[in-house]
Amino acid sequence: MTRLEYIVFVSLCAASISYTITWAGIFSKLREAVGKMGGWFDDLIHCPYCFCHYVILVIMLTTRHIGDYLIRITNVGIYDFIFTWFVIVCITSLLHAVMLIAYKPVAEVETFRKLKAKRSSNGTQ
Repeated sequence: MTRLEYIVFVSLCAASISYTITWAGIFSKLREAVGKMGGWFDDLIHCPYCFCHYVILVIMLTTRHIGDYLIRITNVGIYDFIFTWFVIVCITSLLHAVMLIAYKPVAEVETFRKLKAKRSSNGTQ
């Protein structure tokens, strides 16, 4: 795998993981539980951009021979690691924008469904 392929694949993977955990209904109970911790945790679990930093970090820290995939801008490995990390975060955030636009119609229907259910449980139409 080339450096560019690694960056693209990690961006795609991280975007999918972070968006799914922060937005998809299947993880709503997890978001509620983590959100109850308040503060930083609440922000983290509801923000795909915030969450993706940690997803990418875990992927990079568990990548075999990570040095082969870093963008070389210095002779200091940690700087190259951080630079590559934030390049991937940038690409991931662009992917999040596309995902949010694509998900907007689904979110609107879901919001309408929840409002309708709330009104019917309150006895109003």
